[in-house]
Amino acid sequence: KGTSAYFSHDHGVRFDLETIDAHVHIMPGYRTAGLVRWIKRAFPDHPSRQDLTCEEMVGELQAAGCARAFNFVFPLDDEETEPLNRFSDEIARRHPMLVPFGSMHAATPDKGGVAETCINEMGLAGIKLHPYAQRFEVFCDEFDPLFARLNALRAPLFVHTGFDTFYGRKLDLERLERTLEEYPDMPLVLVHCLFPRFELAHRLVESHPGLFLDLTNVPGTLRLYDSFPGDASTFDPDFHDGARLVESLHALVEEHSDRIMYGTDYPVGMGPPSRIFEDLDRLGFSGKAVGDLRYATAARFLSVHCRTGPRPGR
Repeated sequence: KGTSAYFSHDHGVRFDLETIDAHVHIMPGYRTAGLVRWIKRAFPDHPSRQDLTCEEMVGELQAAGCARAFNFVFPLDDEETEPLNRFSDEIARRHPMLVPFGSMHAATPDKGGVAETCINEMGLAGIKLHPYAQRFEVFCDEFDPLFARLNALRAPLFVHTGFDTFYGRKLDLERLERTLEEYPDMPLVLVHCLFPRFELAHRLVESHPGLFLDLTNVPGTLRLYDSFPGDASTFDPDFHDGARLVESLHALVEEHSDRIMYGTDYPVGMGPPSRIFEDLDRLGFSGKAVGDLRYATAARFLSVHCRTGPRPGR
């Protein structure tokens, strides 16, 4: 408890803002079905359907005002690596609003080579890894070839962080800091802002100019925690003193919104896309911060750090 003061229930939610959704998962049908089954185990009333088509998902994003969306795939074994990366390329050709990212698995043998193929041959925007869902360590020696190649290409890496209790996994935070120091030309995006370690995220952003953050699912989780009776730390031991945590979040966002992006995690975020943007707007950030989170930071990131552009259909 203690977060409700930051949710302004009479705040005018803006749907006329141009928006770049910095985090969606439009994948082949069998993977969409698996994602929806997974989220419904945790949230049985979640509105997504297992039979959602790519066209329906793109339409939902456009209806919520999204001009572009960063599309992330992630293989659950090495055999999925190449097919999913090809899918990411093809779906972006069919729907040019999508910004395609590649991925790989810990079992992928030539991690640097896969990155080279994704960035230079396929023209994908970068690499995204979800070490918790993919069930491997990412900040470790095994992934140094990937980091080295991305560093040489000056191409970005997005990595899931935070929500350790929900997933039952943790990152090696000491090795994360060492990676930032050893590969300064690899733009690194910490997805979910290390939730709920906002003070650590703040310190890292101030220390490393190549580090960016993704606020996806954070406002919706704060809404969810605020709706529960009692102390949220009873079900998330990492969540202590809700009021202080939200204060640290506000300090982080207001000081560094030009390094923070925001997305819906559609189709498995904290509700439909329109609800996700309501959650952001109701946290009471300044107009400049909201503009950065919803559009400007992602637009600059695409322009400066990603080689991909409009992808003509075949």
